Amino acid sequence: MNFATLKTNKPLRNVVILALATAVAVTGATVAVVTQERGVRVKFQPEPLYQGLETKLDQVGRITYTLGRGLRGVEKITLNRRPDGRWTVAERQNYPAKQDLVQKALIGISELVLYEPRTARPEWHRNLGLLSPEDLGSSARVELFDKSGKRMVAFLAGKVPDQTGDARGQGMIYLRRDGENQSWLARGRFPLFQSAQDWLDTSFIDIKREEIKRVTLWAGTDHPVVMSRPSKDVEDFALENVPAGRVTRGAPVVNGTATSAVDLMFDDAAPVESLLFPDTSPSAVIETFDGLRISLTMTGGGGALWAKITATADPSIAAPGSDMKPVEARAKMLNERLGHWTYKLPQQTGNQLTQSMDLLTHDAGDKQ
Repeated sequence: MNFATLKTNKPLRNVVILALATAVAVTGATVAVVTQERGVRVKFQPEPLYQGLETKLDQVGRITYTLGRGLRGVEKITLNRRPDGRWTVAERQNYPAKQDLVQKALIGISELVLYEPRTARPEWHRNLGLLSPEDLGSSARVELFDKSGKRMVAFLAGKVPDQTGDARGQGMIYLRRDGENQSWLARGRFPLFQSAQDWLDTSFIDIKREEIKRVTLWAGTDHPVVMSRPSKDVEDFALENVPAGRVTRGAPVVNGTATSAVDLMFDDAAPVESLLFPDTSPSAVIETFDGLRISLTMTGGGGALWAKITATADPSIAAPGSDMKPVEARAKMLNERLGHWTYKLPQQTGNQLTQSMDLLTHDAGDKQ
């Protein structure tokens, strides 16, 4: 087609002119939309998810995480603040929570910053992990309530993008306020655990290796296993009651069993009255050089042993003339903190605390 043809063919010329005008209009509209989107992005300034929340953290009385469990519905994790300011986990009969972890959650939530706007279309929320847990979504609903029960904060936390940090090295996460469709890429970090156990204060017996004088497994039975050392200066524990014709499997094996309760953590906790402890339950007794005796009575099976703990101060264990008042105070503190609960032991610890003499020794004639 040439200009001469357009001059002589008026209908064709009109069509071409219309096509050109349409192209120019579409191009202009596209440029306008892009320019407008860029303008919006440029104009948006990062802002706190909840303005002024950092000044109200002392008013928070409850933190709730609602998590989707697929066809099983939802599960809640509820952290309650007691009148003395300590936090507990409601789903574990208000067992003490890790106080520093709860503080980390509160501060982290208060410091969340809306960094960039994302989609406001509900059908795209799933792609960001922001579909609500009640709708089989993977998001976690995070809520803060004041001490009167009034909701202060409510938002859905979604996926952590592949780019997990901004230019300042801070974490990034997708979120949207509960009840709003607008989603955001937010800057900040806070704990998002998926089980109540993760919030429990797992500090336990708090006993150190250098303190341990004697450990007795299967205490009170006809076949106890007694491991001891004469002083703190002696590194290795020795089996006191090795049967005739048998020898230990070596210091590393005995030491590993004798020190299995050192810096012990637990997997879960429940009220002590919720489990039965038969008279035949295995037990372990740990004695320290300063006169503290810690008794663990265990129940369960299949790699899931639960233990209840009692502590006493016994002058007969300590050196003659020792001041027992600090030991008595420690025993009282342990009983007050642990006595109302039973604890699920890590499988390896449970296995160690139920070792038999046959497992710790072998026939003297066998080669190992």
